[in-house]
Amino acid sequence: MLDHLIFALSAALAQVLTNLDNLAALIALMLVSGAARSVVGFLLAQLLMLAAAMGVAFGVSDAVPHWAGYLGVFPLGLGLWGLWRQFSVRSDAPSSPLPAGASVLVTTLLFLSLSVDSFMVMAPLLADSAPSYRIAGLIGAVLAVCALAVLALAGARATGAAERIARRMERIVPYVMICAGIYILSNSWTDVVQ
Repeated sequence: MLDHLIFALSAALAQVLTNLDNLAALIALMLVSGAARSVVGFLLAQLLMLAAAMGVAFGVSDAVPHWAGYLGVFPLGLGLWGLWRQFSVRSDAPSSPLPAGASVLVTTLLFLSLSVDSFMVMAPLLADSAPSYRIAGLIGAVLAVCALAVLALAGARATGAAERIARRMERIVPYVMICAGIYILSNSWTDVVQ
């Protein structure tokens, strides 16, 4: 039971750290489009992404169970690319990516596009794990998404400080993805195939 709890916490931490860009965008978007529409779009996008990650996990483990661990190449590669971009490219993104009247659908699509890194970590992590660990990881990730939404609602009141903190924390995302890729590539205690 303790190992399931630790795996759930690991999945929650991976979900939080790969969603720092979403958190910054959510806080900025809440000021422009309103809190309810922005949070609903964020939650829908994250639930769709987690459902897709779980679908990939079940599909890969059923179709090619011995190859599931090699999916760790994707977060590892994305993390290395993010690390390279972090040190070679300087960009200042606008604080609001959508116009003021953005609908829930458009907001959901924005957050889906920002969730590729989360998908690249969660799908291999869940695919390379035994079914009971998948459920624990999914529960941890869903709780993390809910916590991020609550944090964004609180952070919208202190916009400047929250956005600065989220942007600084965003710098560790490539390291998280590299660690997740290495973890998935290694033969770990949560693997489907021992």
